[in-house]
Amino acid sequence: MRAACVTVCVIWCATASAQQKPDFSGEWILNRAASTLQAESAAVESGVARVEHRDPEFRFTRVFTVKQQPLETSYEITTDGKELSRANGPVVSRSRLEWQGNSLLLTALITTPRGEVSNIVRYELLDGGKMLRAVEDLGGAAPVHHNVWMFDRR
Repeated sequence: MRAACVTVCVIWCATASAQQKPDFSGEWILNRAASTLQAESAAVESGVARVEHRDPEFRFTRVFTVKQQPLETSYEITTDGKELSRANGPVVSRSRLEWQGNSLLLTALITTPRGEVSNIVRYELLDGGKMLRAVEDLGGAAPVHHNVWMFDRR
């Protein structure tokens, strides 16, 4: 009887924990004043990010404006930590997205003709889901920099 109670408790706790993962879905407006941006990222004037998150599926699109010109980036990945490889000519990227507590950690390793670039981004929801923070560290063959991107939910 005691073993059955322990088993039920473990299953309930695991289910409750899985259900408490945040949903990052939404449209997010870059809060430039609250962000800390370095290197070429400091030239970003404004931006919008759209996230479609139905765990484990994660779709991310962002459009930043630099010198009044839009720059779009998008990717699709799963949150289960499985590595995704893509090739675009001589550039090959290996990426994975995984849960770390209530945050998502994106690790991207990009092999370029000049060497490997690492881009690590931690996504977190703040203020009851009203803000999205993306803490980004870029290094390797790219100029090293640390950005804190702050977005407000639209």
